[in-house]
Amino acid sequence: MEHIRIETRVEAPVEHVWAFYVDTSRWPDWMPRAKCSDFSGPYDRAGTTYLSSMKMMGVEWKATYTVLEVEPLKLIHEHTDDQGQQDNFLRFEPEGDATRLIVESDYEMPGHIPGPLKSLMTKSFFDRQMRHMLGDFKAMAEATVPVPA
Repeated sequence: MEHIRIETRVEAPVEHVWAFYVDTSRWPDWMPRAKCSDFSGPYDRAGTTYLSSMKMMGVEWKATYTVLEVEPLKLIHEHTDDQGQQDNFLRFEPEGDATRLIVESDYEMPGHIPGPLKSLMTKSFFDRQMRHMLGDFKAMAEATVPVPA
């Protein structure tokens, strides 16, 4: 399995960052490569499932994710094993008036390419895409922080 860990500091309180992340209607704004649909319930509830479709390196990757664990304002853990196993962990850590968002993913890429070659081909692409999405998330979350009156 491959492992990626990416983190960023979002200049917004953890309550705002959490609410912005779990609002799945905003996902297309910062996750344009993925199409997510058919949510069985709120994203921040264990047991919720949803469908995801994403093109990566010209190949469409479809998966059904299940939210396995939720600790409000702290952790979301989701899993799929449709086309290769994947576990995503999202951690929200308050840092004063800001939030440290940590995204970790353990994944197996599907396909018939030998392991070392597949790792070389996909890890940098996946890492780059996740960093780009997290950067977009940070910018949009910060832009929507309410200004005190």
